[in-house]
Amino acid sequence: MNRKTAFILPFFMAAACASLADSAKEERVYAVRVGRPEIRTIAQTLAKTGSITSPSIVEISPKISGRIVSTTSESGTDISEGSYVKKGQLIASIDAREYTALRDAARAARDYAKAQLVDREREYNRTMALLSDDTATEQEADLAKTDFDCATADLMKAEADLAAAEVNLSETTIVAPMDGVVSAKNLYTGAMVSQSSVIYTITQMDPLKIKLDVPTMVYPQIVPGQTGVRVYVDAYPDEPVDLKITKKYPTANTITRTVTVEADLDNSSGKYTPGMYVRGEIGLNERPGILVVPFDCVLRNVDKYYVYKVSDGIAHATEVTVGVRYDDVIEIVTGVELDDVLVSDGIHRLTDGVKVRVEGAPAGSNGEESDAGA
Repeated sequence: MNRKTAFILPFFMAAACASLADSAKEERVYAVRVGRPEIRTIAQTLAKTGSITSPSIVEISPKISGRIVSTTSESGTDISEGSYVKKGQLIASIDAREYTALRDAARAARDYAKAQLVDREREYNRTMALLSDDTATEQEADLAKTDFDCATADLMKAEADLAAAEVNLSETTIVAPMDGVVSAKNLYTGAMVSQSSVIYTITQMDPLKIKLDVPTMVYPQIVPGQTGVRVYVDAYPDEPVDLKITKKYPTANTITRTVTVEADLDNSSGKYTPGMYVRGEIGLNERPGILVVPFDCVLRNVDKYYVYKVSDGIAHATEVTVGVRYDDVIEIVTGVELDDVLVSDGIHRLTDGVKVRVEGAPAGSNGEESDAGA
C-alpha cells in the first residue's frame, strides 16, 4: 500500500461511520407516554392540619333519683360502649314503683279536689239564691264565694301535681336524645343515680366535622359554601375527600392569629371516627375554566418552558407560557390547544423533530389508548 492510499482510506472510513450514525439517528424511534390538556377549576392551595370532631357529644343523666333496673333496649339488647342508638330509643330504666305510687296519690288528690269543688260550687249557688230572697247575709255570701274560689285553686294545684307526677314517672325510662354511638358507659344495673349522675356519653357520628385553623390573613378569601377543601384522613391516606367549607368562626385566636373553619364530613359508612388526624388543602382564589396539562408534560429550560406536541409520529418542541400549578397539573396560558397531544413520559430524551411511538393511555384521559403517532 502506497502512502497516498494509506492517507485516503481512514478518511473514507470516518465518513462512512458518520453516515451510519446519521442514518441510525434518523431511524431511531422513542417510546413515550402522552397526556392531554383539559379544562379545570384551579386555585392556590393552603395546606393545614386538623382533626375530625363530632358536632354533638351529650352526657346522659337522669332527671330523677332512683335505682337503675335495666340498661337494655326494648328488644333486650344491652347498651354499652360501641352501641349505636337512635333518637327516642330506650337505653336505661329506673325503678318506677315509687313514682307510680306518687302518680296514683296525685291522681287521688286530683279526684278529691274535683269533688270538693263541686260541693263548694253547689253551696255558693245556694247561698246566692238565699241572698236574693233576703234569707242570707252578705257575709255568708262572701264566705261561700271564698270557699268556692279556694276549691277551684285546690283543683288546679292537684292537677299540676298530677302532671308533675306523671312527668317524673315517664322519666324512669331514659331514651337517647339523638342518633349516635355510646362512647362511654359509667353506671350499670343496681346503681343508685341522681341528677348529677352520668350514665352514658353519646357521640353523634354522622355527619362529622373537620376543623382546620387558618391564618387570619386568608379569612376574607374563605366563603362558606363556596371555598373547597381536599381532605386527606391519616387513616386513609390514599382516599382524599373533596368538601366545601361550611362554616368559619367569627373570632380569631389572639395567640396564634388563626381562625377555625369547618367542613361537614359524611360518615354514613362509619369509616371515620372523631379524633382522627387530617390534612386539608384549602383552595383559595378559585378560577374556573382554566386550560391545564399534566405537570410532567412541561419542560423548563432556564427561564423558558416547553412541551412536546405529538403529530403524525413526530415530537415537536413548542414554547409555552405557564401559570399556576395546582396538584398534578399546571395552567397553560399560551402555546397549547385543547385537542393537542403532549409527551408526558420520556420528554427529557427528546429533541425537536424526532420520531416517537406512543405507549399506554394518555395521562388525564379516561383510559383509552391514544392513536397519536400511530
